Amino acid sequence: MEQSVEILSDWLNSHVNQTIVIEKHELADLDIIHFKLESVDYRSSGATIDDYLDDALVLIGSGDTKNKSGELVPLPQNSFEIAVSGMRFSPSDDKRFQVDTDRAKYIFSIED
Repeated sequence: MEQSVEILSDWLNSHVNQTIVIEKHELADLDIIHFKLESVDYRSSGATIDDYLDDALVLIGSGDTKNKSGELVPLPQNSFEIAVSGMRFSPSDDKRFQVDTDRAKYIFSIED
């Protein structure tokens, strides 16, 4: 696991059993997810049979996202994946962490 991935993993692990707000900016799309984090795992692309899957941090827990109507909708699975290819991050603190990857920009914050 690359050092930048470990840094994010450590930050996330320090917030297990808390609700994390994940803002995912991808192309012109913004998703906001409220995710009750239970654990963090790492999936290597070499460990899968699907060639299209990248290395990823896998957040285990439960969450909701807002649909286009503004209603909270449960995530379809008890996990949320963050593809880590090209990961770089901005200065962060204990309450907020910003990450850019080849696919998206993520802003993680702790829900009060």
